[in-house]
Amino acid sequence: MAAAWKEFKTAMKEKKNSKKTSNTKKFDWIKDEIVVQQLSSEVCGKAQKYSRMGPRVFVPFHYDEVTFDNIKAACERFFKSKLKNNTCCDILAREQGPSCQSLEQIPNLKVIHLRIIEKAEVDSQTQSPQLEVHSKEKSTRPNINRRRTHPISLQPQQSARSTSVKSSCTFPKSLSVVHMLKLGKVIKEKPSTIIELSSFDINQMEWSPEFCCLEFVINPVVIGVGGFRKAFSATSRRDDFNTSTWVVKKYLANALENIKATNQTPEQHTRKVVQMHLLARNFAKQLQQEVCKRNNEEVYGEFMSYSNIYLGKMDDGEFVTVEEFVKGSFDKYINNDGTLCGTSTYIRMKAESLSHYSYVRSHEKLMVVDIQGSSHKLFDPEIASYELQEDDEYLFSTGNMTFSAITTFAREHNCSIYCELVGLTEFENTPE
Repeated sequence: MAAAWKEFKTAMKEKKNSKKTSNTKKFDWIKDEIVVQQLSSEVCGKAQKYSRMGPRVFVPFHYDEVTFDNIKAACERFFKSKLKNNTCCDILAREQGPSCQSLEQIPNLKVIHLRIIEKAEVDSQTQSPQLEVHSKEKSTRPNINRRRTHPISLQPQQSARSTSVKSSCTFPKSLSVVHMLKLGKVIKEKPSTIIELSSFDINQMEWSPEFCCLEFVINPVVIGVGGFRKAFSATSRRDDFNTSTWVVKKYLANALENIKATNQTPEQHTRKVVQMHLLARNFAKQLQQEVCKRNNEEVYGEFMSYSNIYLGKMDDGEFVTVEEFVKGSFDKYINNDGTLCGTSTYIRMKAESLSHYSYVRSHEKLMVVDIQGSSHKLFDPEIASYELQEDDEYLFSTGNMTFSAITTFAREHNCSIYCELVGLTEFENTPE
């Protein structure tokens, strides 16, 4: 009987060891890289998921052993450009969380889900399991009823572990007297709006496969009205969006009628607006590259530029654009019909050189017009194409004045030194 029992114990021991080896074998597929999906720092939507940010990426993994710390170190090295002094990578079990603290908590190593959050948030998460363990240790003691002979303290007693916690490196916010007095009243919560964002990659010529949910606080006061849209300022608390003020642009009622008249949906037209904006931005970058290639950047001075832009979908299904706010006074240099605006300043000359360059660079197929903004920071461009339609589809937006805008610009434009610095010459023949 003793021999049989000993044999049974040996068999069980071998079985446990085999499980350990099998657990390590499931990580053998990892060689030099791991697949990582970055998620948003906060949950959004009804499902309370962390939304995906861009496509999955291959992260180099040059470690002999697969451990939780090694995976996190590889991710932080790869996302170093996105990390700030007070942020770090937080590995999640899945798109709905929770945060992982060990390798065993990661259900599937084929795809690592992570988000970038503040270190203080990670510290608060790592302390909670310690409190649970401490309470479990207490619960194992025998429950003996005793009469209390001392008052109950309302403050939690500090354990010996608290001495090892590092002090915070953050500094308290310096409040003015006005803000201090405001705290004496109930601070009303600002109404927020969830906007689903989608970005366009002009290098790959494709849209992001999925929308990313972001929470914005939109100021109801209109900050500007154009021919097609009205603009509202907005802010977001998301880590990669909280450093700028944003502008949400919505269509006017007459603009929606014009879009419908051209057999387009608001979504299709808004996507074209984003693509058109990024095309103008690409022309501005190519012009800068050409000037630098000719070693004329010091003479040319500051270059015209466009900020980034996103397609947005509101809760009610309305399609908008979301772009960075441009500070300063507004000026229009070239109208969407090709007419030159205002006096011939050096900034307008640079704007003319951009329109001229886009026409030559596109082999006389289109031109960037409706150039406007604050100094050299531009927004809301239009593209005038030589042809209005292609394959029974209207090109660009409803503000496309086609060849008439190109003809008007060519007739009014006189090349300046800024055209010469980029290698442009006068129009030989006015486009007709």
